[in-house]
Amino acid sequence: MKYYIELTLIPNDEIPLHFLWEKLYQQLHLALVENLIIKEIKKNIKGEEIEKKISKVGVSFPKYNKEKCYLCNKLRLLALEKEYLEALNLDKYFARLTDYVHQTCIKEIPVDKITGYAFFKREQVKSNNERLARRRANKKGISNELALNFFTKKMEVKSKAPFIYIKSQSNGKRYPLFILMEEASIKSESAEFSSYGLSSISSVPIF
Repeated sequence: MKYYIELTLIPNDEIPLHFLWEKLYQQLHLALVENLIIKEIKKNIKGEEIEKKISKVGVSFPKYNKEKCYLCNKLRLLALEKEYLEALNLDKYFARLTDYVHQTCIKEIPVDKITGYAFFKREQVKSNNERLARRRANKKGISNELALNFFTKKMEVKSKAPFIYIKSQSNGKRYPLFILMEEASIKSESAEFSSYGLSSISSVPIF
């Protein structure tokens, strides 16, 4: 990564930080989706072509604190080339957030200030027992009731990672996007991120 934009959220008594994160990340997600590029095309078992798309822009949370389950109020967008950040057209997507988000210009990452590297990735969390039971029933070819008996409430897994609520564009439902930070021993040569700017294979610099 060579370039970045830093965003600082500015909450107040009426607009709390978690609400700003939700609004900001929803718009950022839309901007990233608009700029996904095709990495490869594969065929499924039906012979249909499936495109795998990636983002060339990653995110980092410079004040991430897992112990306190806290993202703080800063977000960085990082890329290997300036063009990827310029293409996001953030002014368009953040037009209604200008009073609550401070955005820097595109800057070069200060190599001498890098203290390490990390993966910021989505943590997939097992949901409720009913959903797990449906999956088991389909897999084992048994009834939902029988599958549900297999599970207990103690088996439900919850994440302790910080999260941001996102609204699904397909059904309008809100869901938590759990964000996990994992230290990396070396920097990644690749730059492949999801439409949330997250990745389990491409690390980003911490500075």
